[in-house]
Amino acid sequence: MERRNFKNKKGENFSYLADDTSSTDINLVFFHATGFNANTYRILLEKMKVKFEKKINIYALDQRGHGLSLASAEPSTLKSWNVFVEDGMEFIDSLEGHIICCGHSMGSIVAAKIASILPGRVSHLFMIEPVLYGPWESLKFRFFSLIRYNRKLTIADGAAKRRSLFNTLNEAKESYAGRGAFTTWTEEWIENYLEGGMIETNEGMELSCSPAWESATFRSSSMDTWKYLKQIKIKVLVSYGNFGSTFSAQARKVLFKLGSNWNSRYHPKSSHFLPMEFSDLVIQDLEDYIQNH
Repeated sequence: MERRNFKNKKGENFSYLADDTSSTDINLVFFHATGFNANTYRILLEKMKVKFEKKINIYALDQRGHGLSLASAEPSTLKSWNVFVEDGMEFIDSLEGHIICCGHSMGSIVAAKIASILPGRVSHLFMIEPVLYGPWESLKFRFFSLIRYNRKLTIADGAAKRRSLFNTLNEAKESYAGRGAFTTWTEEWIENYLEGGMIETNEGMELSCSPAWESATFRSSSMDTWKYLKQIKIKVLVSYGNFGSTFSAQARKVLFKLGSNWNSRYHPKSSHFLPMEFSDLVIQDLEDYIQNH
């Protein structure tokens, strides 16, 4: 995968990974999860490259406030995930041909919204462990957010307290290995996350996605995804795990009643970090999906 730069209409710089060839006009655009970055998924992306060599162009964007992208990311201004959707659409507009929208966690919601807004461009939507709760669950979240009631959000509170500065990459790796969200990750996955998400400063190595921005991203989920999902008519595949899944039981029950175009793959041995734990299964899901649709 090659590191490249994309400049949006405002002149802001975004970093992304790419593997493309002039022999195809099919482009897979991957969107990462909150707090992560494109390079975090390098193992998965490299496997995609091998599996679909010269058949699909692969792109993975460092979203605003994440990775090596330099676009403005002021936590106090982040009110929803719409800014990530707008950034993604601008990036897609720079590409030619059909788009396979793909993402993990928050990234899959960004991908889904783009698919609903750009039906003429997006031919496939592949969602991996989406942050998706049922309509009633989502309504309650929006209501309590509106009245600012019980705004405590454990995952956001934890992100805000995350240590962001380390003396070396190796020190950071030792700090993360076997803990929290990284419990089931191999050493290489953690290394890729850190290499794509840390910058060198005068004080040491610092996370490029600041704890404040990561926390704000978790809190700014507007839980308005259902109005977008109802508009999607293309065939969709949702792959999800079991432990700590952000794809709720209520959401599953409702989603697959939207129409026969919604399909799923359940991986009972996996957690929310399905791509990190079973990347080969994700690749197989994607291959089957593309071949059959």
